Amino acid sequence: MKNLVKDFLDLLFPVTCPGCNEALTSGEKVLCFLCAADLAVFKNEINIESILGGRIKIDMGAIYLKFYSGGIVQRLLHEVKYKKNKDLGELLGEKFMHHDKTYSRLKNVDVIVPIPLHENKLRQRGYNQSEVIANGINKVLGKPMDTSSVVRVKSSQTQTRKSREERWRNVSGIFECSPEAFDNKNVLLIDDVITTGATMEACAQVILASGARSISFAAIAIAMK
Repeated sequence: MKNLVKDFLDLLFPVTCPGCNEALTSGEKVLCFLCAADLAVFKNEINIESILGGRIKIDMGAIYLKFYSGGIVQRLLHEVKYKKNKDLGELLGEKFMHHDKTYSRLKNVDVIVPIPLHENKLRQRGYNQSEVIANGINKVLGKPMDTSSVVRVKSSQTQTRKSREERWRNVSGIFECSPEAFDNKNVLLIDDVITTGATMEACAQVILASGARSISFAAIAIAMK
């Protein structure tokens, strides 16, 4: 009886795929099989240190998808970031860890830290999309997650349409970290999208200053030209 009611409700109010807006079929969860297969994934490890210009030492870096303006990855992350689709964010995090050799590269981290939002933006949005993605990642990694030791103390302006130099200036001094919060720990920083890497670097700097042994990065996507 319960299955019949569910089938009837699905017929009246079908759950649609955020990638193509088509109704999900039996066996599909959050994302349809066609959109999942259409994701532009990285097949090799990416050198994040080169993205950051060698300004900080990175132990390991992992990126799952290529972000093109107007592409499916942009649509999916827009769903996670602005339309409260937490299930999609967690699914992407899980798929990320099962992709290629991501799990084996990151399994030795001690603690996971999602890039924090400023309290005003967190209040406005209701949740941190990087934390949602980190929850999905952590379903596979199974590591402690710290969402309180690093605080975003300045609400920076949007990075969209800013030059590389302007992006670096925009994030200067925006994070603070509790003293010795990550003493001798291997920290994994999680973000949704990397553009210049300015936000990640600013966050990594205060974590390293707190005594972290190493910093690794993981982001669902990187913006492509």
